[in-house]
Formats: sequence, structure tokens, C-alpha cells
Amino acid sequence: MRHQYRLTKYNPASRGADGAYLLDEWTSFSDIGRSFAGVALTETEYLRVEADYLISLEEFLTEAGITSLRITGLETQRSGDIPAFIVPGRELNLAECIEFSQLALREQIWGKLVRPGLAYVHFGYDYYVYLGLPRACHAALKNARANGLFAEPMRSPYLRAQPT
Repeated sequence: MRHQYRLTKYNPASRGADGAYLLDEWTSFSDIGRSFAGVALTETEYLRVEADYLISLEEFLTEAGITSLRITGLETQRSGDIPAFIVPGRELNLAECIEFSQLALREQIWGKLVRPGLAYVHFGYDYYVYLGLPRACHAALKNARANGLFAEPMRSPYLRAQPT
């Protein structure tokens, strides 16, 4: 895939020479209520950022012409809270992909969404999302930035661990 991105809320200007993020920021749904750089993460703020991620994911997939992806490598953190459509190997439509993404961002599940050789969405630690797409998504890139997100060119580190 020629167009691969790391989608995050972390400004690349705040990274060290080794690429590590230097500021004290929240990295997880479980951080709600904790303070970072003297500011408490509220549920409202968490949900605002989560919504920005989900909107951006939908915009990238839509602009790239991706209408469905298949679940691979599924791991669930809790039983009972997971929608019945989330099963290994199942192909998800776009709305289901976004619901899957929300659960992954909240660390209730982990897995990859893939269309082998065409597209992927991978979820990393610390609120990182990796995208591989068949075409450039200029409008989605612009909209992500307008919503305070950063889509940097980067190959998913999870491609090495398991093929898409």
C-alpha cells in the first residue's frame, strides 16, 4: 500500500529525535479522571477526541473507496460487552468498522481490520491508529488536521508481526 499513516492526537512537533512523544498526555480511555500536565481528563474531553478519531477513520476509508474490512487477530478484553457481529474473520461494513474502532480505542477489544493487499486499520498502544489505503486521501488528511489530529506517513508496525 502506497498510502500509510499513523493517526494520532500527538503533535509531531513534540517528538524527540528518536520519535518518542515528549509531553505528558493521556493515552487511554482508562485515563479518564487522571491529571496530565495539571489538567484532568474528563469523560467529555475523552469522548470529543474519540469522536474526532472515528470521524477521521470514516473519512479516510470513504475517500479511499473502502466499504468493508475483515477482522483478524481478534482479542477481547471482556465478554458480554462485545456486539455479536464482532467475530474473527467476519467482514464488517463501514458502520461496523467504526463501531469496532470505538471498542478498540476503549481497549475493550484488539484486532486488525483488513482487506488484504488493499487496506488496513491497525490499533496500537497509547491511542495510535495505523491506516494503509490504496489511494491518497487529501480531504481526510485536511479534515483530520482541522480536528486536531495528525496523520503522519508511516507503515504500521503491526504489519511485521502478522501479514495483513
